[in-house]
Amino acid sequence: MAILDSLAGFIDNNGLAEAFAAKAEDPAKARRPLLDGIRRAREQFAARAGDGARVGSRWWQVQNGVVALTVKIGGDVLPLNGAATNHLPEGVFAAFLDALERAVEAGELDEALRARQAERARPARGAEPAQRQRVPGRHPSNDREDWDSLTWAERQKVSAFYREGRNPDGSVIATAGYKPDAPIAG
Repeated sequence: MAILDSLAGFIDNNGLAEAFAAKAEDPAKARRPLLDGIRRAREQFAARAGDGARVGSRWWQVQNGVVALTVKIGGDVLPLNGAATNHLPEGVFAAFLDALERAVEAGELDEALRARQAERARPARGAEPAQRQRVPGRHPSNDREDWDSLTWAERQKVSAFYREGRNPDGSVIATAGYKPDAPIAG
């Protein structure tokens, strides 16, 4: 037993378990969408027509010799120089994209990319994960007695509540329990 007791000195289930579960950060993976967007913006700008037509999927627009640049990644705006939209002279835009690409590759925007990723990891609508609990294998469409008599709008409302981890009366399933026949709130 003395040998078995001495093994306990090697084990650290508290600190090392967290280190084991932590995901290794891959900066190249985080930079890839930004670098792809820069490449795409460079190609679009080089192939642009002189009419200044607005295209929704572009990061940039040209008007009166000025380029308005809004960097978007996954639908979110990545501010540069403290602003969501930056304005540059049209003649230096290509050189700006080259410099921005070098800055991304050098890791100068890694902190902003990490902050963006942390923001995206937050749960939607401010709900805590425990509040979004659903009953596995159950749904009000199967369990509610009057489901067939509900209007389409009422069915949509009940389903929306359920997706948020709530009963039809708005109470939280995790705290009040699953009540598919509760009256519909509001």
